[in-house]
Amino acid sequence: MTQDEALSVLGLKPGTTRDEIQIAYRELAQMLHPDRFPDNAKLRARAEAQMRAVNEARDVLLKGAGRGRSASRARGGTGTGASRPRTTADIAFEAEARAHAAETARLTVVGQARTLRERRRGMGSLAAVAGGVMLVTSRMRGTVGTLVFSVASMLVVWGIVDVVMLTNQINVLERRARNLLRQRDAAADIARRARA
Repeated sequence: MTQDEALSVLGLKPGTTRDEIQIAYRELAQMLHPDRFPDNAKLRARAEAQMRAVNEARDVLLKGAGRGRSASRARGGTGTGASRPRTTADIAFEAEARAHAAETARLTVVGQARTLRERRRGMGSLAAVAGGVMLVTSRMRGTVGTLVFSVASMLVVWGIVDVVMLTNQINVLERRARNLLRQRDAAADIARRARA
């Protein structure tokens, strides 16, 4: 993964500090963590893949940001929790980082939902075609007719079950996208008020 790809994954711009990288990483990890999808194996698998990309992006950027003092230490803080009081600029920065992380996660979720919608459309078409074949072969006699009817009926059932499962997954992703949109807007509002 290149620096530019890593910045894109974390929703950051060139020249970010180690602290900015860590904040963006934590926000995405909270939003995309596989444990958020305990009852849905497919979403959990997707979340695991995304977390691998987020982890790799963090590692690439932290190596690029160099070792040594963190940005908070460079500003005069100790970096150990006994740091200087937070200013409105700090609050605005953190809120903007949260807004960027929420938008990055939302775009990922929206992309997943789009992919599942396309798959659902394909499975619906499969079920419809198999239903037509099933109707045609229901009048046929003999082994071939029975075999084709059996296969077509299995495809209809499979298609319907998959459409229902995909619809449930899409609904979960759409709810998640709405939540991320609210989080993004709330964080952007906090940043706007802090800068005013």
